Amino acid sequence: MDEGIKRKLVGAAVLVTLVLIILPNITSKTKSAEHLSQSVALETNVPAMAMPLPEPLPILVSPEVREPLPAAKQVVMKDMEVDGQVLPLQGFEIPLTLDNGQAVVWQIQVASFAKVNNALALRDKLRDAGYKAYEQQTPDGKYTRVLVGPSTQKSALQDKLTRIKQAFKLTPELTLFKGS
Repeated sequence: MDEGIKRKLVGAAVLVTLVLIILPNITSKTKSAEHLSQSVALETNVPAMAMPLPEPLPILVSPEVREPLPAAKQVVMKDMEVDGQVLPLQGFEIPLTLDNGQAVVWQIQVASFAKVNNALALRDKLRDAGYKAYEQQTPDGKYTRVLVGPSTQKSALQDKLTRIKQAFKLTPELTLFKGS
């Protein structure tokens, strides 16, 4: 193909592209879409539709755990090397299990608030400090608890409890996780 024709085609393509980009910004109707809403008829006779809500799924709740529970056994683990970097492993706590085989799960109750905003503020501070924090309303709905966890590693949560107590000047307590 001749060089002159190629240049003319490229120039025409550039001009068409510029027109498509610049022209909508110049015209007044494209600056707002109000003219589009005026051309669409408003539906006023919308029938009311009754839709059944889906049935909630049952959540299995573990049987009541009686305290005191025996101390968990520690597994001694060697340091692990990953991509040339040595990761020190302190030890791993074997989770306690109930008769039905379900693991005992722990959580830290950091505080309880009557105002939800106070609970959310503390939850966010704990998250910013690196804790897996969440909030939960009490069954009566009057209070909002701030919790950290859950975990099957009781000793790890006890360490976190001590750090939270020192850093936030609160009196958290270790409790059993009972689900939702």
